[in-house]
Amino acid sequence: MKYIYNSPIPEAAQTNERDRLGQKLAQAGILQEDGAIVESLSSEPADLTLSGQYRWGTEISTMLATELDELADSSLPTLPLYRRGGGYSNAGYYEIESADVEPLHANDRSVWAYTLSLKFVGKKGSYFRAIEPNRRQLDHPFGNSTSPVRVGVPTAAMKAQWYNPEDGSRAPATSIETHASAAADVDIYDLDAGETAVGVTNPLLIYAVNYPDEPPCGTRVYDTRGYSAKFTSDGIRQWQTVHSTEHDSDDSLVLSNALIRLRLDEPNATLEAEEWDDANTTWTTVGLSKPSTVDLYDVDMMDIAMARIRAQLTFDVDGSLFALNAILNRGYNEVQFTIPPNESGPIPTDLENWLDPIASASVVDPNASKTLISRTEVRR
Repeated sequence: MKYIYNSPIPEAAQTNERDRLGQKLAQAGILQEDGAIVESLSSEPADLTLSGQYRWGTEISTMLATELDELADSSLPTLPLYRRGGGYSNAGYYEIESADVEPLHANDRSVWAYTLSLKFVGKKGSYFRAIEPNRRQLDHPFGNSTSPVRVGVPTAAMKAQWYNPEDGSRAPATSIETHASAAADVDIYDLDAGETAVGVTNPLLIYAVNYPDEPPCGTRVYDTRGYSAKFTSDGIRQWQTVHSTEHDSDDSLVLSNALIRLRLDEPNATLEAEEWDDANTTWTTVGLSKPSTVDLYDVDMMDIAMARIRAQLTFDVDGSLFALNAILNRGYNEVQFTIPPNESGPIPTDLENWLDPIASASVVDPNASKTLISRTEVRR
């Protein structure tokens, strides 16, 4: 099975795969001759077209087609294309230029056809993955911790280094702990240690990673589609991955980093949380005591990225509305909350007590984004 990020590309139903290497050509006319001189000026990155079908019945095919369509329109950059458990000559990092996703027949949703046009960015031999922080202060009453400021990368990653983009200095990076999640283990790094190592406030954490090893460590938003469990008893996924902040849902949403899950049930005005119990390989409910004076009023997804999720939650607190931003970072065991700039604090006491068991004490948001950095930039 091939994947673009976490969306499956079933090879058994793939109808076309075509790559193309274009060249920009310059033509200079030859005076007094019937002909031209053709000179190759530059090569464009290889384009890749993938066409295929989802043939897994109405429910599953429609869910996967919707995911792929949202992924194509999302702001997620440099998506890995890979085959799990085997080599693939076109594996690499790509941008989705365009996507056509539609039912094979207008009156039948059991089979969906797709065509993806991908722009080649590069391969892991030419790029490091990079976590780029941009620290900012949070406003909340759950604590005042300023250290460590943490970022997470897959435990499967290799050659982790702190990098100063200003002077090109590098230093080996050592994780301070490892978190075992429901999907894949995550190593935690201290940004202050990186600052000391390379002498810059927001050092980049760069690393090498195999294409299939990073998507499981990502942050996710799921549309539960009315199902209480993510998987059926047969292991078939029922929750739809959400890639767009404009996603419409009539059911509860789940924010997850595979260590903690925040279930936002707007229709029933409530919020619940679960923590991953690795020893027993199961999700356990966190004891949140919902006060009678507070209801979840609105969920506004702000960012859905590879290493963090951000949502503005509006609560009805005894007849008054209060907004609070929730941030879920990769590798974190808790949620970071902060009062939005245009909201007047403090957080109402009943709301504070409701969220306290899952709230981070840190007042520093790493505000980290995941990107690529060319080895030519890092090279001495």
